[in-house]
Amino acid sequence: MKYTRHLITVTTSLLCAAVTWAAEEKPIKQQLEELLPRMGADKMGDRNGPQQQWQKMCFEAGAPGNEAKRVEVCKLMAEKLDPQTAAPARVWLLWQLQFIGRGECVDAVAAAMDDGEESVRDAARRALANNPAPEATAKLAAKLATAKDAKFKASLLDSLGYRGDPAGTAAAVKELGSSDAAVAAAAAGALGKIATPEAVQALAAARSKAQGELRLRIGDASLACAERLLKQNKTAEAAAIYKELSNPAEPKTVRMAALRGLMTATGGR
Repeated sequence: MKYTRHLITVTTSLLCAAVTWAAEEKPIKQQLEELLPRMGADKMGDRNGPQQQWQKMCFEAGAPGNEAKRVEVCKLMAEKLDPQTAAPARVWLLWQLQFIGRGECVDAVAAAMDDGEESVRDAARRALANNPAPEATAKLAAKLATAKDAKFKASLLDSLGYRGDPAGTAAAVKELGSSDAAVAAAAAGALGKIATPEAVQALAAARSKAQGELRLRIGDASLACAERLLKQNKTAEAAAIYKELSNPAEPKTVRMAALRGLMTATGGR
């Protein structure tokens, strides 16, 4: 009896291994085609397993030394970002591209920012924000110039700030004068993270005209620029910003932070 149970266990293990081996032997494209319909199932419970299975493949493809496989996987996903693929599956594919995508998928991901589903548009934006390819910044900036929805514009500005790419400076500067306070504030935040000389100048010019909450947000962004300059040992430039922000016309919290920064930059002199 014990021998029979042992034989059944061994046989079952061998069958499972054979099934796993067979799945791994299938071309990646075929595996994606088979998983995709279930990845977009209506019920979350039905799509969880297929999504996790594909994520595991993406994780393996993104590992060091697998560049050819990574490119192949990313290109296959990029081809499936059109509306013929169910929205939950598109979002999941974009989630994977957020971590392993590079230049090979930038165009397709950028196109997904025009998707009819808000969840897909936002997933595409996040994927571009995390994409290390330089052209991703240009795609975000181009979308910012044409976007109509203020909420999405603010999110795009957050993405540009997250990237910290100097190439995004001009796009953010244009939105600093937006009539929508949330967009203007997001533009200030982005410029504070980019912190180029042009960003510093634009923030100073906008701060002199701004009032209320927006002036506070611009002041915070200018403080962020000064802090970054300090870390780069550009103490004179940082001190100049801190001195401007210690003006009585600035909000109290900004003045106090500026005075502390000025002490640090000048050594208390």
